[in-house]
Amino acid sequence: MTARSPALITFSLSFGLILGQLALMAVPALSVDLAVLWQLDATALGWLGGIYFAGYAIALPFLAGAANRMDGRIVYAGAALTNAIACLCVPLFGEGFWGLLALRFAAGIGFAGVHIIGMKLLADRLSGVAQARASAVYTTAFAIGSGCSFLIAGLLAGSFGWQVPFVAAGFGSLLSISMLCLIGPPLAENASRSTRLFPDFMGALRDPEIRRYIVAYGGNIWEVFAARVWFVPVLTFSAAYNSLGNTTWDPAVIAGLSVFVSVPMNLIIAELGIRFGRKTVIFAVSLASVVVCGVLGWQASGPYLVVLFLLLFHSITSFGDVGAIAGGMVAVATGQTRAAALTLFGLIGFAFGFLGSIAVGLAIDLTGGRGEPGAWAWAFAVMAVGSVISGAAMAWKPRRSMHR
Repeated sequence: MTARSPALITFSLSFGLILGQLALMAVPALSVDLAVLWQLDATALGWLGGIYFAGYAIALPFLAGAANRMDGRIVYAGAALTNAIACLCVPLFGEGFWGLLALRFAAGIGFAGVHIIGMKLLADRLSGVAQARASAVYTTAFAIGSGCSFLIAGLLAGSFGWQVPFVAAGFGSLLSISMLCLIGPPLAENASRSTRLFPDFMGALRDPEIRRYIVAYGGNIWEVFAARVWFVPVLTFSAAYNSLGNTTWDPAVIAGLSVFVSVPMNLIIAELGIRFGRKTVIFAVSLASVVVCGVLGWQASGPYLVVLFLLLFHSITSFGDVGAIAGGMVAVATGQTRAAALTLFGLIGFAFGFLGSIAVGLAIDLTGGRGEPGAWAWAFAVMAVGSVISGAAMAWKPRRSMHR
Protein backbone atom coordinates (compact mmCIF):
# COMPACT_ATOMS: atom_id res chain seq x y z
CA MET A 1 0.00 0.00 0.00
CA THR A 2 1.36 3.45 -0.93
CA ALA A 3 2.46 5.75 1.85
CA ARG A 4 0.12 8.56 2.76
CA SER A 5 1.33 12.11 2.26
CA PRO A 6 2.07 14.28 5.32
CA ALA A 7 -0.67 16.67 4.21
CA LEU A 8 -3.30 13.91 4.06
CA ILE A 9 -2.26 12.46 7.43
CA THR A 10 -2.32 15.91 9.03
CA PHE A 11 -5.69 16.80 7.52
CA SER A 12 -7.32 13.47 8.42
CA LEU A 13 -6.32 13.47 12.08
CA SER A 14 -6.91 17.21 12.49
CA PHE A 15 -10.40 17.01 10.98
CA GLY A 16 -11.11 13.94 13.08
CA LEU A 17 -10.11 15.95 16.16
CA ILE A 18 -12.57 18.72 15.23
CA LEU A 19 -15.39 16.21 14.77
CA GLY A 20 -14.53 14.37 17.98
CA GLN A 21 -14.50 17.41 20.26
CA LEU A 22 -17.84 19.04 19.45
CA ALA A 23 -18.98 18.24 23.00
CA LEU A 24 -15.92 19.90 24.56
CA MET A 25 -17.40 23.35 25.16
CA ALA A 26 -21.10 22.49 25.05
CA VAL A 27 -21.56 22.93 28.82
CA PRO A 28 -19.57 26.19 29.03
CA ALA A 29 -21.63 27.54 26.14
CA LEU A 30 -24.86 26.70 27.98
CA SER A 31 -23.62 27.45 31.50
CA VAL A 32 -25.77 30.51 32.14
CA ASP A 33 -28.93 28.72 30.96
CA LEU A 34 -28.14 25.64 33.04
CA ALA A 35 -27.41 27.80 36.10
CA VAL A 36 -30.90 29.31 35.83
CA LEU A 37 -32.56 25.98 34.99
CA TRP A 38 -31.04 24.06 37.91
CA GLN A 39 -30.21 26.94 40.31
CA LEU A 40 -26.44 26.34 40.22
CA ASP A 41 -23.76 28.46 41.89
CA ALA A 42 -20.35 29.20 40.35
CA THR A 43 -18.69 26.21 42.03
CA ALA A 44 -21.27 23.82 40.55
CA LEU A 45 -20.78 25.40 37.13
CA GLY A 46 -17.04 24.92 37.54
CA TRP A 47 -17.59 21.22 38.23
CA LEU A 48 -19.85 20.78 35.21
CA GLY A 49 -17.37 22.64 33.03
CA GLY A 50 -14.30 20.87 34.41
CA ILE A 51 -15.42 17.26 34.95
CA TYR A 52 -14.93 16.53 31.24
CA PHE A 53 -11.22 17.27 31.69
CA ALA A 54 -11.05 15.06 34.79
CA GLY A 55 -12.43 12.10 32.83
CA TYR A 56 -9.83 12.80 30.16
CA ALA A 57 -6.94 12.90 32.64
CA ILE A 58 -7.94 9.73 34.49
CA ALA A 59 -8.46 7.66 31.35
CA LEU A 60 -5.44 8.78 29.37
CA PRO A 61 -2.73 6.57 30.96
CA PHE A 62 -4.87 3.46 30.36
CA LEU A 63 -5.65 4.45 26.77
CA ALA A 64 -2.02 5.25 26.04
CA GLY A 65 -0.95 1.92 27.52
CA ALA A 66 -3.50 0.16 25.30
CA ALA A 67 -2.18 2.04 22.25
CA ASN A 68 1.30 0.70 23.11
CA ARG A 69 -0.01 -2.87 23.11
CA MET A 70 -2.20 -2.73 19.99
CA ASP A 71 -2.90 -0.68 16.89
CA GLY A 72 -3.53 2.87 18.08
CA ARG A 73 -6.34 3.22 15.55
CA ILE A 74 -8.37 0.63 17.47
CA VAL A 75 -7.96 2.59 20.72
CA TYR A 76 -8.90 5.81 18.91
CA ALA A 77 -12.05 4.24 17.45
CA GLY A 78 -13.15 2.75 20.79
CA ALA A 79 -12.62 6.06 22.56
CA ALA A 80 -14.57 7.97 19.88
CA LEU A 81 -17.43 5.48 20.26
CA THR A 82 -17.43 6.00 24.06
CA ASN A 83 -17.58 9.75 23.55
CA ALA A 84 -20.46 9.37 21.09
CA ILE A 85 -22.53 7.13 23.38
CA ALA A 86 -22.08 9.50 26.34
CA CYS A 87 -23.22 12.46 24.24
CA LEU A 88 -26.19 10.67 22.70
CA CYS A 89 -27.37 9.61 26.17
CA VAL A 90 -27.68 13.20 27.42
CA PRO A 91 -31.35 13.60 26.36
CA LEU A 92 -32.17 10.32 28.16
CA PHE A 93 -30.11 10.53 31.37
CA GLY A 94 -28.70 14.07 31.53
CA GLU A 95 -31.65 15.83 33.14
CA GLY A 96 -30.24 17.37 36.29
CA PHE A 97 -26.79 18.19 37.64
CA TRP A 98 -25.67 14.69 38.64
CA GLY A 99 -26.81 12.95 35.48
CA LEU A 100 -25.07 15.47 33.23
CA LEU A 101 -21.97 15.39 35.43
CA ALA A 102 -21.64 11.61 35.01
CA LEU A 103 -22.15 11.73 31.24
CA ARG A 104 -19.65 14.57 30.86
CA PHE A 105 -17.10 12.51 32.77
CA ALA A 106 -17.66 9.59 30.38
CA ALA A 107 -17.42 11.86 27.33
CA GLY A 108 -14.09 13.19 28.64
CA ILE A 109 -12.80 9.61 28.85
CA GLY A 110 -13.68 9.13 25.21
CA PHE A 111 -12.15 12.39 24.05
CA ALA A 112 -8.81 11.48 25.67
CA GLY A 113 -8.41 8.69 23.13
CA VAL A 114 -9.33 10.91 20.21
CA HIS A 115 -7.02 13.79 21.18
CA ILE A 116 -3.73 12.33 22.43
CA ILE A 117 -3.85 9.00 20.59
CA GLY A 118 -4.55 11.05 17.47
CA MET A 119 -1.50 13.18 18.24
CA LYS A 120 0.60 10.04 18.67
CA LEU A 121 -0.64 8.62 15.37
CA LEU A 122 0.37 11.90 13.76
CA ALA A 123 3.80 12.12 15.40
CA ASP A 124 4.65 8.48 14.61
CA ARG A 125 4.01 9.03 10.89
CA LEU A 126 5.94 12.28 10.42
CA SER A 127 9.37 13.68 11.29
CA GLY A 128 11.43 16.85 11.24
CA VAL A 129 9.91 20.17 10.21
CA ALA A 130 6.86 18.40 8.76
CA GLN A 131 6.22 16.91 12.19
CA ALA A 132 6.60 20.28 13.96
CA ARG A 133 4.27 22.05 11.54
CA ALA A 134 1.75 19.22 11.64
CA SER A 135 1.72 19.52 15.44
CA ALA A 136 0.93 23.24 15.10
CA VAL A 137 -1.87 22.45 12.63
CA TYR A 138 -3.22 19.79 14.98
CA THR A 139 -3.35 22.19 17.92
CA THR A 140 -4.97 24.76 15.63
CA ALA A 141 -7.59 22.14 14.79
CA PHE A 142 -8.15 21.83 18.53
CA ALA A 143 -8.90 25.56 18.63
CA ILE A 144 -11.23 25.30 15.64
CA GLY A 145 -13.06 22.38 17.23
CA SER A 146 -13.40 24.33 20.45
CA GLY A 147 -14.89 27.26 18.54
CA CYS A 148 -17.24 24.99 16.61
CA SER A 149 -18.35 23.43 19.88
CA PHE A 150 -19.33 26.84 21.23
CA LEU A 151 -21.04 27.89 17.99
CA ILE A 152 -23.01 24.69 17.49
CA ALA A 153 -24.14 24.62 21.12
CA GLY A 154 -25.25 28.25 21.01
CA LEU A 155 -27.06 28.00 17.70
CA LEU A 156 -28.74 24.62 18.21
CA ALA A 157 -29.75 25.21 21.83
CA GLY A 158 -31.42 28.50 20.92
CA SER A 159 -33.59 26.80 18.30
CA PHE A 160 -34.10 23.24 19.53
CA GLY A 161 -33.28 23.04 23.24
CA TRP A 162 -30.16 22.52 25.31
CA GLN A 163 -29.93 18.73 24.78
CA VAL A 164 -29.66 18.89 20.97
CA PRO A 165 -26.01 20.12 20.82
CA PHE A 166 -24.97 16.96 22.65
CA VAL A 167 -26.75 14.80 20.09
CA ALA A 168 -24.94 16.64 17.29
CA ALA A 169 -21.65 16.12 19.13
CA GLY A 170 -22.36 12.40 19.40
CA PHE A 171 -22.76 12.05 15.65
CA GLY A 172 -19.62 14.14 15.12
CA SER A 173 -17.64 11.72 17.26
CA LEU A 174 -18.94 8.78 15.25
CA LEU A 175 -17.85 10.49 12.01
CA SER A 176 -14.35 11.04 13.39
CA ILE A 177 -13.75 7.29 13.23
CA SER A 178 -13.95 7.39 9.43
CA MET A 179 -10.85 9.62 9.29
CA LEU A 180 -8.72 6.65 10.36
CA CYS A 181 -9.20 5.13 6.91
CA LEU A 182 -7.08 7.91 5.41
CA ILE A 183 -3.89 7.63 7.49
CA GLY A 184 -2.76 4.20 6.32
CA PRO A 185 -1.97 0.90 8.11
CA PRO A 186 0.12 0.47 11.27
CA LEU A 187 3.78 1.38 10.82
CA ALA A 188 6.29 -1.44 10.43
CA GLU A 189 8.42 -0.18 13.32
CA ASN A 190 5.39 -0.40 15.59
CA ALA A 191 4.72 -4.03 14.76
CA SER A 192 6.39 -5.21 17.98
CA ARG A 193 4.06 -4.12 20.73
CA SER A 194 4.95 -3.38 24.33
CA THR A 195 3.59 -5.62 27.09
CA ARG A 196 3.63 -2.80 29.67
CA LEU A 197 0.31 -1.76 31.22
CA PHE A 198 1.42 1.90 31.06
CA PRO A 199 4.09 3.68 29.02
CA ASP A 200 7.49 4.24 30.66
CA PHE A 201 6.67 7.48 32.49
CA MET A 202 9.84 7.56 34.59
CA GLY A 203 11.99 7.14 31.49
CA ALA A 204 10.29 10.13 29.87
CA LEU A 205 10.55 12.26 33.01
CA ARG A 206 14.32 11.82 33.14
CA ASP A 207 14.52 14.23 30.22
CA PRO A 208 14.41 17.79 31.64
CA GLU A 209 13.05 19.20 28.38
CA ILE A 210 10.10 16.83 28.46
CA ARG A 211 9.43 17.97 32.02
CA ARG A 212 9.64 21.59 30.86
CA TYR A 213 6.98 21.23 28.17
CA ILE A 214 4.68 19.12 30.34
CA VAL A 215 4.67 21.82 33.05
CA ALA A 216 4.24 24.57 30.45
CA TYR A 217 1.26 22.77 28.92
CA GLY A 218 -0.30 22.28 32.35
CA GLY A 219 -0.11 26.01 33.00
CA ASN A 220 -1.36 26.82 29.53
CA ILE A 221 -4.40 24.55 29.77
CA TRP A 222 -5.21 25.80 33.29
CA GLU A 223 -5.71 29.24 31.78
CA VAL A 224 -7.18 28.24 28.42
CA PHE A 225 -9.91 26.00 29.80
CA ALA A 226 -10.73 28.37 32.66
CA ALA A 227 -11.08 31.16 30.11
CA ARG A 228 -13.28 29.00 27.88
CA VAL A 229 -15.49 27.77 30.73
CA TRP A 230 -16.05 31.28 32.11
CA PHE A 231 -16.19 33.30 28.86
CA VAL A 232 -19.99 33.18 28.58
CA PRO A 233 -20.68 33.99 32.25
CA VAL A 234 -18.33 36.99 32.31
CA LEU A 235 -19.77 38.38 29.08
CA THR A 236 -23.29 37.85 30.44
CA PHE A 237 -22.27 39.68 33.64
CA SER A 238 -20.86 42.57 31.62
CA ALA A 239 -24.03 42.90 29.53
CA ALA A 240 -26.20 42.88 32.66
CA TYR A 241 -23.94 45.30 34.55
CA ASN A 242 -24.10 47.74 31.63
CA SER A 243 -27.91 47.24 31.36
CA LEU A 244 -27.70 46.02 27.76
CA GLY A 245 -30.36 43.32 28.18
CA ASN A 246 -30.84 41.25 25.02
CA THR A 247 -29.32 43.82 22.67
CA THR A 248 -26.01 41.92 22.27
CA TRP A 249 -25.19 38.78 20.32
CA ASP A 250 -25.62 35.41 21.98
CA PRO A 251 -22.56 35.10 24.30
CA ALA A 252 -22.04 31.46 23.23
CA VAL A 253 -21.80 32.51 19.58
CA ILE A 254 -19.34 35.28 20.50
CA ALA A 255 -17.32 32.75 22.50
CA GLY A 256 -17.18 30.47 19.48
CA LEU A 257 -16.07 33.27 17.19
CA SER A 258 -13.48 34.40 19.72
CA VAL A 259 -11.73 31.05 19.46
CA PHE A 260 -11.20 31.58 15.73
CA VAL A 261 -9.34 34.81 16.50
CA SER A 262 -6.61 32.69 18.06
CA VAL A 263 -6.32 30.21 15.16
CA PRO A 264 -4.05 32.20 12.81
CA MET A 265 -2.03 33.51 15.75
CA ASN A 266 -1.43 29.96 16.99
CA LEU A 267 0.14 29.06 13.64
CA ILE A 268 2.14 32.30 13.48
CA ILE A 269 3.45 31.92 17.04
CA ALA A 270 4.36 28.26 16.39
CA GLU A 271 6.30 29.33 13.29
CA LEU A 272 8.04 32.08 15.26
CA GLY A 273 8.99 29.44 17.80
CA ILE A 274 10.61 27.30 15.08
CA ARG A 275 12.58 30.28 13.75
CA PHE A 276 13.56 32.18 16.90
CA GLY A 277 13.39 29.58 19.67
CA ARG A 278 10.29 28.20 21.32
CA LYS A 279 11.28 29.05 24.87
CA THR A 280 11.70 32.76 24.19
CA VAL A 281 8.46 33.01 22.21
CA ILE A 282 6.38 31.04 24.73
CA PHE A 283 7.78 33.09 27.63
CA ALA A 284 6.85 36.35 25.86
CA VAL A 285 3.31 35.19 25.11
CA SER A 286 2.86 33.95 28.70
CA LEU A 287 3.97 37.31 30.06
CA ALA A 288 1.53 39.11 27.76
CA SER A 289 -1.31 36.87 28.95
CA VAL A 290 -0.62 37.69 32.60
CA VAL A 291 -0.86 41.39 31.75
CA VAL A 292 -4.13 40.90 29.83
CA CYS A 293 -5.64 38.99 32.76
CA GLY A 294 -4.70 41.82 35.08
CA VAL A 295 -6.36 44.40 32.84
CA LEU A 296 -9.46 42.20 32.44
CA GLY A 297 -9.83 41.90 36.19
CA TRP A 298 -9.49 45.67 36.55
CA GLN A 299 -12.01 46.35 33.77
CA ALA A 300 -14.52 43.58 34.54
CA SER A 301 -17.19 46.17 35.37
CA GLY A 302 -16.11 48.53 32.59
CA PRO A 303 -17.83 49.20 29.25
CA TYR A 304 -19.12 46.08 27.51
CA LEU A 305 -17.12 46.65 24.31
CA VAL A 306 -13.91 47.07 26.32
CA VAL A 307 -14.54 43.78 28.11
CA LEU A 308 -15.35 42.07 24.82
CA PHE A 309 -12.18 43.39 23.17
CA LEU A 310 -10.05 42.26 26.11
CA LEU A 311 -11.66 38.79 26.08
CA LEU A 312 -10.89 38.47 22.37
CA PHE A 313 -7.30 39.56 22.99
CA HIS A 314 -7.07 37.07 25.86
CA SER A 315 -8.13 34.33 23.43
CA ILE A 316 -4.93 35.08 21.53
CA THR A 317 -2.55 35.33 24.47
CA SER A 318 -3.94 32.35 26.38
CA PHE A 319 -4.16 29.89 23.49
CA GLY A 320 -1.73 31.37 20.98
CA ASP A 321 1.37 29.58 22.28
CA VAL A 322 -0.14 26.10 22.64
CA GLY A 323 1.06 25.15 19.15
CA ALA A 324 4.61 26.12 20.06
CA ILE A 325 4.35 24.15 23.31
CA ALA A 326 3.00 21.06 21.52
CA GLY A 327 5.65 21.38 18.81
CA GLY A 328 8.33 21.55 21.47
CA MET A 329 7.03 18.41 23.15
CA VAL A 330 6.89 16.44 19.92
CA ALA A 331 10.39 17.61 19.00
CA VAL A 332 12.04 16.59 22.29
CA ALA A 333 10.21 13.26 22.68
CA THR A 334 12.03 10.43 20.85
CA GLY A 335 10.42 7.27 19.55
CA GLN A 336 11.28 5.53 22.85
CA THR A 337 9.78 8.23 25.08
CA ARG A 338 7.03 9.59 22.85
CA ALA A 339 4.12 7.48 24.10
CA ALA A 340 4.90 8.23 27.75
CA ALA A 341 5.69 11.90 27.08
CA LEU A 342 2.48 12.56 25.16
CA THR A 343 0.46 10.72 27.78
CA LEU A 344 1.91 12.84 30.57
CA PHE A 345 1.48 15.91 28.37
CA GLY A 346 -2.26 15.32 28.02
CA LEU A 347 -2.77 14.00 31.55
CA ILE A 348 -1.11 16.93 33.33
CA GLY A 349 -2.59 19.44 30.91
CA PHE A 350 -6.18 18.31 31.30
CA ALA A 351 -5.82 17.74 35.04
CA PHE A 352 -4.76 21.37 35.31
CA GLY A 353 -7.69 22.31 33.05
CA PHE A 354 -10.07 20.57 35.46
CA LEU A 355 -8.52 22.24 38.49
CA GLY A 356 -8.37 25.67 36.87
CA SER A 357 -12.07 25.66 35.95
CA ILE A 358 -13.07 24.74 39.49
CA ALA A 359 -10.56 27.13 41.10
CA VAL A 360 -12.09 30.06 39.22
CA GLY A 361 -15.58 29.01 40.31
CA LEU A 362 -14.47 28.81 43.94
CA ALA A 363 -12.77 32.19 43.71
CA ILE A 364 -15.97 33.75 42.38
CA ASP A 365 -18.17 32.22 45.07
CA LEU A 366 -15.75 33.14 47.87
CA THR A 367 -15.50 36.78 46.80
CA GLY A 368 -19.14 37.70 46.27
CA GLY A 369 -20.59 35.64 43.43
CA ARG A 370 -21.09 36.13 39.70
CA GLY A 371 -22.82 39.48 40.12
CA GLU A 372 -19.93 41.11 42.01
CA PRO A 373 -17.26 42.97 39.94
CA GLY A 374 -14.57 42.23 42.51
CA ALA A 375 -15.20 38.50 42.16
CA TRP A 376 -14.29 38.67 38.47
CA ALA A 377 -11.03 40.44 39.34
CA TRP A 378 -10.14 37.44 41.49
CA ALA A 379 -11.31 35.08 38.74
CA PHE A 380 -8.86 36.52 36.23
CA ALA A 381 -6.09 36.55 38.83
CA VAL A 382 -6.62 32.80 39.25
CA MET A 383 -6.61 32.31 35.48
CA ALA A 384 -3.30 34.20 35.20
CA VAL A 385 -1.62 31.60 37.44
CA GLY A 386 -1.53 29.34 34.37
CA SER A 387 0.62 31.70 32.32
CA VAL A 388 2.87 32.31 35.34
CA ILE A 389 3.52 28.56 35.42
CA SER A 390 4.12 28.37 31.64
CA GLY A 391 6.49 31.32 31.68
CA ALA A 392 8.41 29.91 34.65
CA ALA A 393 8.77 26.56 32.85
CA MET A 394 10.35 28.33 29.87
CA ALA A 395 12.67 30.41 32.07
CA TRP A 396 13.81 27.37 34.12
CA LYS A 397 17.40 26.32 33.43
CA PRO A 398 18.11 22.69 34.32
CA ARG A 399 21.62 21.66 35.24
CA ARG A 400 21.97 19.75 32.05
CA SER A 401 19.99 20.67 28.91
CA MET A 402 19.47 17.91 26.36
CA HIS A 403 17.64 19.88 23.67
CA ARG A 404 17.37 23.33 22.26
